Amino acid sequence: MRKTLREITHFFGQESDRTDQIVHVACDSRKVERGSLFFALKGEKVDGESFLEESAKRGAVGAVVSKGYSGPDFGCTLIRVDDVTRALQELACEVYQESHPFVVGVTGSAGKTTTKEFIATLLAEKFPVGKSSGSMNSQVGLPLTLLNWKGEERVIVLEMGMSHKGEIARLIEIAPPDLGVLTNISYQHSAFFPDLDAIARAKCEMFASPKMKMGIFNLGVERFQAVKELELSKEWFHLSDLRADYTLKKVDVSAPFEESHFNENFLAAVAVARSFDLSWEEIGQGAKKLKPYDHRFQKKEKRGILFIDDAYNASPLSVKAALANLPPGRRRIGLLGAMGELGDMEERCHREVGECAVKVLDQLICIGATCTPMVEIFRREGKEGALFETKEEATEHLKSVMREGDVVLIKGSNLQKLWTILERI
Repeated sequence: MRKTLREITHFFGQESDRTDQIVHVACDSRKVERGSLFFALKGEKVDGESFLEESAKRGAVGAVVSKGYSGPDFGCTLIRVDDVTRALQELACEVYQESHPFVVGVTGSAGKTTTKEFIATLLAEKFPVGKSSGSMNSQVGLPLTLLNWKGEERVIVLEMGMSHKGEIARLIEIAPPDLGVLTNISYQHSAFFPDLDAIARAKCEMFASPKMKMGIFNLGVERFQAVKELELSKEWFHLSDLRADYTLKKVDVSAPFEESHFNENFLAAVAVARSFDLSWEEIGQGAKKLKPYDHRFQKKEKRGILFIDDAYNASPLSVKAALANLPPGRRRIGLLGAMGELGDMEERCHREVGECAVKVLDQLICIGATCTPMVEIFRREGKEGALFETKEEATEHLKSVMREGDVVLIKGSNLQKLWTILERI
């Protein structure tokens, strides 16, 4: 973003004579740097206005606060608004309108971040490409991506996530995609939807973008009515395409990974790259640069034990994919946390994953009472299943049972931050 504090203040209908250049936007005081504009969001547990002083000390020159704030400014120019989150979105929309990049939107129940990273990597063989940072795909994360985007690239790949109906519709108001990718549909966030069809319909809000020219879809979503009703050009990708199509080309763009779910993400990226007229040679070069993103099935060898850090998040679909791709020929231990936001489907989904896991794992370690059905299945089949309340207890148990040569899968919901277990071992 290339705006001064005075310009931003004026955008919100207020006045300031400060001409400081805003170099960064943050809503987490720990990420504020010199020249930042701080948005003091109100969360469930914390109020951003409580961190104004810390933000000022870190170098913030301005802060967006609620109209009801009456505390000190700590040297920052305060911009008072009715709704801080809405103000963040409105400013992001303004920045987008000034640049008008070609937007590739990516949504789905699993694999969004990896697919987004793969798309950006392939397209970078031919174009300057911007992208969402990490998993910045929410009502706050996507606007922050746009506000901290330098505006130099003409193509930007944006991940679009949701927990409730209408949230993706709001994101496309901010940055309407020209091309959309739907990875898959599963029971993630089912606590807020009556069934899979409703989840599919909410995901398909992205394709209502007024700029949308084409949609690229995982073949597995073809059955949903919401997908069938979309009136736009559609292309499909599926794992079978690796053998049926791409490997017949004159250049080597065969599967770059051993893991099937990564190769599915790769195929989505290939479909996008081809829509941008990348040659097979360019795609082949880009494929060599692909790698798993943080905490997505990352393999880490420690003391002769292969740890698979797939701990960024967990849904029934992603847990099954991780289990299906564990290396064979070694004793396999799963340290699994509870899957969140499943609502009435909670017990069914955990039981379903347990039935899948018992065929793959030699031993199961779970965290949280929600995982009880999984542990019960292991014990029923005569396999060791242990249940703990805390991450610390589970870690100590893992340390006592693992041995050289084992494969250990670590996976759970993002809130649990199970990747920190590796720091304790």
